[in-house]
Amino acid sequence: MPELLSVSEYLSLNKNVSPILMETSKKISWYELNISADPEIVKIRRKVGEVRSEIHRMRGFVRLNSINDKILFGYMNPEHKIGRLIADIFAKRFQKNMIILGNDYTVWVSYYSEKSFRRYENSKSLKETLEDIKILVGSNEELDISKIWQVYYDSQYIKERENHKLFYKNMPKKYLKSTGNNIELRLNTKTLDEYLSD
Repeated sequence: MPELLSVSEYLSLNKNVSPILMETSKKISWYELNISADPEIVKIRRKVGEVRSEIHRMRGFVRLNSINDKILFGYMNPEHKIGRLIADIFAKRFQKNMIILGNDYTVWVSYYSEKSFRRYENSKSLKETLEDIKILVGSNEELDISKIWQVYYDSQYIKERENHKLFYKNMPKKYLKSTGNNIELRLNTKTLDEYLSD
């Protein structure tokens, strides 16, 4: 999907783009974007690069959890307008599964199979949308995925290999927050009981 987008389509996903740059971007090809030294095209290249970098990060860092065997959901708070594109990427990757991505303000839903492609965007919160879907599906179980993730994280954690400096160098807190990975944010923290027992 992303490889099919034009320069102007990528630029339109950037949160801060002027109409002048949008008009210029409609006239240039990917080749021109990559080799030109024109100051206006360099600005376009930088803004397109910001969008492409965030798409790459979201594809790698968003964790999907399941409500049932056909519905996957994940938290995502992108800086640019890429929510629908990321939902489409995951829908194409996990065909015949409904993908629900969102945050406290917006939800993106996407479904892809050989026969159909559907997408939906709403200004509801992810939590409200998941509760609505849970009612429709008839699932009464509590959606506390953070406990499941904590068990997995604890099973994979090796104290001897702990290197927080390297971790935060490669994974800034800003990106952990935007993809909802709160477990990793607590690496250096201790509970009050742990602190008092030391």
